[in-house]
Amino acid sequence: MACELHVMTVDAPEGAVPTAIADLERLERLWSRFLPDSDVSRVNLSAGFPTAVSTETVTLVQTMLEAYRLTEGRYDPTILRALVAHGYGTSRVDATRQTSLLPEVAQPGMLADMVVDPLGETVTLPAGLALDPGGIGKGLAADLVVAALLERGAAGAMVSIGGDLAMAGESPQQEGWVVEVEHADPADGVLCRLAVSGGGVATSSTVSRRWVADGVVYHHLIDPRTGGQSDTDLLAVTVIGRSGWSAEVHATACLLSGSSDAVAYLEVHGLSGLAIAGTGQVLMTHDLVGLNLEGSS
Repeated sequence: MACELHVMTVDAPEGAVPTAIADLERLERLWSRFLPDSDVSRVNLSAGFPTAVSTETVTLVQTMLEAYRLTEGRYDPTILRALVAHGYGTSRVDATRQTSLLPEVAQPGMLADMVVDPLGETVTLPAGLALDPGGIGKGLAADLVVAALLERGAAGAMVSIGGDLAMAGESPQQEGWVVEVEHADPADGVLCRLAVSGGGVATSSTVSRRWVADGVVYHHLIDPRTGGQSDTDLLAVTVIGRSGWSAEVHATACLLSGSSDAVAYLEVHGLSGLAIAGTGQVLMTHDLVGLNLEGSS
């Protein structure tokens, strides 16, 4: 998944952590858009026709549709053409891995025409559509592996994929699962420490993933409404959600909302979180104060 993986368990049986790592590696093989034989790549290259996929990939696509609905389209998994057009067609950790797209792939949209068959385990994209698992894949993978760890006997588990987290069950600390939230620039250190009982924590940022193409600096945040790079005045958003995947997509949607609507977006959706503006101002939902173990600086 082109990022660091961490697995923490409480009272887990022997071998649980290596098995969890193997599960995460399997999900990457299924979902990476940089692997030509992954489920996601095969679905993208077979647009217009049913493609047989794994049970996990059916779950991924169903979750993408639910995320699109929950965020009123601010999260849209069909932005892949725009990402590639802006220079993010190559893996950041292995330049030999490339995103494969059909030439007729269009701009975001047409999700209503996608067909998911859970019983037959097939996905059919309308012609012109391609999916990017992106952040939701990280969040969902963490959710699935945490659930599997508990099913295998762990009293508690936390999985971090690139700093986005899912956790459930007993925590090693009395106050709950303790999550450190960094400043928008990680070099500035920790902004605050949160005590979370379970669910997920995710951060979306325009700072952490940037690249240069033709002399222009780009970031990975695409606005589905325009198909172009977002001009949000926020640098980063961190969200505490009911799951890893929901925290991830709401963080992205909130980041697109900008500083004027960030807190309102989170509170309307019943979420706790914070947003860091380009001015350095930190905006927090009211209930986050009670979860913060240290006052923000």
